[in-house]
Amino acid sequence: MRTNGFTLIELAIVIVIIGVLAAVAVPRYIDMTTQARQAQREATLSSIRSAYAIYLARNGGNPPTWAQLVTNLDASPQLKFNGGYAYMDYDNNNTAAATGERVAQLFSNDTCTTPVNNTTTAIRCIRNAIN
Repeated sequence: MRTNGFTLIELAIVIVIIGVLAAVAVPRYIDMTTQARQAQREATLSSIRSAYAIYLARNGGNPPTWAQLVTNLDASPQLKFNGGYAYMDYDNNNTAAATGERVAQLFSNDTCTTPVNNTTTAIRCIRNAIN
């Protein structure tokens, strides 16, 4: 007597194959997500530096504040400022994550030693803060 359907062995083999594929695919997806965020932060840092240079050129060398820089940058809503750092707020909760989201550190002096403490302080130095 022959019935249409799959045997238990066939189903077990299919489940094992799907499990192996998932075990390989999930870590690769996570790695690609991390790489994409890293590339986005690097592009954002480049955009911040370009917007800063353009602002200086248009305004006779007067440095911008964070608010002026963001206006000139036409930045995404995910780009935020907190504690002297520009960072990408991927989950839009307005707080910087402990790692992985910082883009740039902004300073209020030419020697890059005094962090900008609010959005109205003039920015005189921008450093890479991608981690």
